[in-house]
Amino acid sequence: MKVLVFGGSFDPVHKGHVALLRRAIKQISPDVTHVVPAYHSPFKAKSPTPFWLRMKMVKLAFAGLSKNLIFDDYELRQGGKTYTYQLIHYLQKRYKNPELYLLVGTDCLNDVHNWKNPQVIFDNATVVAGKRKGYNENPANFKHIFLPGFFPKLSSSRVRAHILSCGDIPDTVPPQISQTIYKHQLYGLDIHEWLKAHLKPNRYLHSCKVAEMAAALSDIYDVNVETAVRAGILHDAAKGFSGSELINFCRTHKIKVPFFEDISRQEPSLLHSYVSAWLAKHEFGVKNADVIHAIAEHTLGSLQMSTLSKILFVADISSKDRKYKDAFLIRNLAMQDLDKALRYAANRKLLFTIDSQKWLCPLGIDLWNHLLKQEK
Repeated sequence: MKVLVFGGSFDPVHKGHVALLRRAIKQISPDVTHVVPAYHSPFKAKSPTPFWLRMKMVKLAFAGLSKNLIFDDYELRQGGKTYTYQLIHYLQKRYKNPELYLLVGTDCLNDVHNWKNPQVIFDNATVVAGKRKGYNENPANFKHIFLPGFFPKLSSSRVRAHILSCGDIPDTVPPQISQTIYKHQLYGLDIHEWLKAHLKPNRYLHSCKVAEMAAALSDIYDVNVETAVRAGILHDAAKGFSGSELINFCRTHKIKVPFFEDISRQEPSLLHSYVSAWLAKHEFGVKNADVIHAIAEHTLGSLQMSTLSKILFVADISSKDRKYKDAFLIRNLAMQDLDKALRYAANRKLLFTIDSQKWLCPLGIDLWNHLLKQEK
C-alpha cells in the first residue's frame, strides 16, 4: 500500500505547498495521503497560531486534490515535539507493510540526514522532493526521488514577514486561506489595526516602509526576517503620544530612560522610542530582547548596538518614504556596508537637530564619538 506523507507547520499554507502536493500525488499515485500539521516542530519555536486554525487552513487549501486525503492530527495527540521517525513508526502500525513516501521541499532534502534517528527514515521510506530553479543536485545517500519540473521559492516565514510588514496578504496565499487570515487577524494584522487607530496615516506608512527596508537589510546581514520586520513595524508605536503623555507614561510604568529628566524638559518626543519598546513587549507580547532593545535605541542609538539595532536605526532615517536628499544615499550605502551607513545616519541626525536649533541629547553625541573612534 502506497502511503504519501506531507508534514509541516503550514503556518500559513501557501501555493507552493499546494503545487508540491498536487505534483506528488500525480507522480506517486498513492493509495492514501496523510497531511500532518506539526504541533511543535523540533526545528522551530512553537507557533502562536493555534493548531486547529492551521489544520483548518490546510483542509481548505488541499481540498479536492485527492479523494484519499487524511488530515491527520497525530502530532496534536502527541502533545509536544514530534519527530519524523516517530511518524514513520505510527504509520507502520496503522498500515500493514506500507510503502512510505515522505514529501519534502528541496531545503529539507539537504538536511534530512541531520534529523533525529534519520536511519529509521532511510530504511523505511522514500523521500520525495520538489526542486527549485538554480538547485544543484547533490545526490543523497538514501532513497529519494525528485518530482518533475520546478517549484517556486516560497516559504511560510516570508509570507508571515510580508503580512507583518505590509498589513496585506500576498497572492502566494490561496484566496480561501487569505479569508481565514483576515477573519482571525493572524500574522500581525491585529498590529496593523492598532497602528492605524493610533497613528496618523503618514506615520503608519512610515512604519510599513521601515519594516520593508528592515526586511531587505536582514537578508544581507543574516538577521531573521520576521525579527527585523517586527522591530520595524512597531518602532514608532508610541509616536501618536503627546510629550506630556510620553512623560507620564514613562513615570507610570517606571520605564528606565537615560537622561530622563533632561529629555522631559528639553525634547520629550524622544521618549517615544522607549515607550514604543514598552508597548512592543507588554501590548503586543514581543519576547525577543533584541527587538525590544532595537526599538528603544532606534532614535538615539547606544554604544553596544546589535546588528538588528543598526538595521532599524538606519532604516528609520532612510526608508523609502523619506524624501530628503541623503535618504537615497544612506539606503544604497546600507546595502553595501551597514556600519558606514550607521555613521552617516548618525551624522545626519546630529546635523538635522542642529539645523532645527533643537537640544542635542548626550546619547546622540556619545554615539557619534563612539562611531568615530571605531572608524579610526
